[in-house]
Amino acid sequence: MCIQRLRYAQEKQQALAKQDRREVAQLLSNGKEQKAQYRVEGLINDDIHLELLEIMELYCELLHARVNILSGIENEAALIANHMDDGINEACRSIAYTTLYIPEAKELTQVKDLLTYKFGPEFTKVIIEDQIGVPEKILKKCSPKLPGQDLVVMYMKEIARTYDVPYSQLSDDEEEEEQEKGQDGQDEQDDDGRPIVAVDNDDEHTEDAAHPITIRKPRQNSENLEKGFKIPNDIKKDVKVIRKKETNDDDLEQLKRRFAALRR
Repeated sequence: MCIQRLRYAQEKQQALAKQDRREVAQLLSNGKEQKAQYRVEGLINDDIHLELLEIMELYCELLHARVNILSGIENEAALIANHMDDGINEACRSIAYTTLYIPEAKELTQVKDLLTYKFGPEFTKVIIEDQIGVPEKILKKCSPKLPGQDLVVMYMKEIARTYDVPYSQLSDDEEEEEQEKGQDGQDEQDDDGRPIVAVDNDDEHTEDAAHPITIRKPRQNSENLEKGFKIPNDIKKDVKVIRKKETNDDDLEQLKRRFAALRR
């Protein structure tokens, strides 16, 4: 149940993030860059929280898959001595610590209570108060702060590119590059002889005879935004990159598709 709740929380967060990005794009379109920047600062922290939810889902999946091993651990000393490398110790400590930072998943607190019952109240007390054994990546994502200006600008550039709106920080070279990318996207239906297609993570693209292999780009977040999507030089000639442009009509189109599916 905890895993399902975390997944639901992620879906809700992703939907809100998409709406926020659309609103930021509208602000940029209206020339209100300063206001858009403030919105993006909050958006970045929301994305970091989403990343935390994803990590906690993985930890819960790990404990669920290894519940028999967890049941056989006698005490905290055995947990530390024998389970530092298999992820169980890290998962237990992360769950105990993050319950205060994920109020939307109350089931996570129930898991923490079970761990407290098994390893004793001192186990969770030192984790919460002194952060003993909590991974650094978890501590960072549980401590939101004002994002750096460079990260804010990168987010705003990405939103401007995705929604095709003006932004003063986009250089002429970047705008020309985006125009070239847009031209590539217009030819996505062509039979170009390239067997591999690279699409966005949430794109509904399906394989066909001309392009039997599909690569989905990783979902961008606060940690990989600046890295971009890179294709090895030796296979570039075989890869067709499809870049999806978001528009304000996306929600309407999705509704139309759902209604069409219901009529079948």
